[in-house]
Amino acid sequence: KIVSVGCNNFHGGYQITEHVIQNGRKNFAFLGEASLHAPEFLERYNGHCKAIEAHNLSINKRCQVDAISTEESGYRAACQLIESGEQFDAIFGASDLIAVGALKALIEHNINVPEDVALVGFDDIPISAFTSPPITTAKQNTILAGELLVNSLVKLIQGEPVKTILMPTSLVVRKTCGS
Repeated sequence: KIVSVGCNNFHGGYQITEHVIQNGRKNFAFLGEASLHAPEFLERYNGHCKAIEAHNLSINKRCQVDAISTEESGYRAACQLIESGEQFDAIFGASDLIAVGALKALIEHNINVPEDVALVGFDDIPISAFTSPPITTAKQNTILAGELLVNSLVKLIQGEPVKTILMPTSLVVRKTCGS
């Protein structure tokens, strides 16, 4: 039996997308691999899509561009999206690193964030607070995750039952969404 401690990626994807929708955005792009090869990104994408559907908006599958969790990959994916000609007013980077790369591409293409395009990431890594503008993101409580993981290991060693724990994310609102 596999037991894990992690964040609820689906909830985080839903939560952050809903925040962007509440800030008036309607045409979303998602940068990150949405497949079984990247299960965390897939869950974030599924939550993202569910929020879009819950607000009766359309999902443009052509605005989902694969990217791995690096700045360079986010940059390339955003450039590909921009050059595709697809219309979007918001980008969800499946990780903050992807969002950092996307921010660079948007700036280089003279697209203003957040005026023209809102941008969000996921993870709340330290650099996301220091970009210009700082990136709105979904925060994972890694300290609590570590504590829960240790508690689960102790229970396993003692022969006690353990279960998978999915922790909620929290929204960290910065400047890339307008509010």
